[in-house]
Amino acid sequence: MSTHAHSREANAAERFVRATRQVDIAFRVVRGEIEPQNRPIEHSLAVRQLEQALDELAEAQDFFDSEVGNISPKQTN
Repeated sequence: MSTHAHSREANAAERFVRATRQVDIAFRVVRGEIEPQNRPIEHSLAVRQLEQALDELAEAQDFFDSEVGNISPKQTN
């Protein structure tokens, strides 16, 4: 069994990418380009899901920014 050690920054980046994908999917559903799981969905529900995806994206971006901001540059002598 393989284990992957991820840094906090890598985890934050993964969360941001996942959130970005969810926004893309939710936006396409709202526009009627795709149907989630091959089922029709009410427009109001699709808009609500897009709003939730955008909220998660904002949180993921804040988390990413805070994690990357905590990295101190390497100092050379």
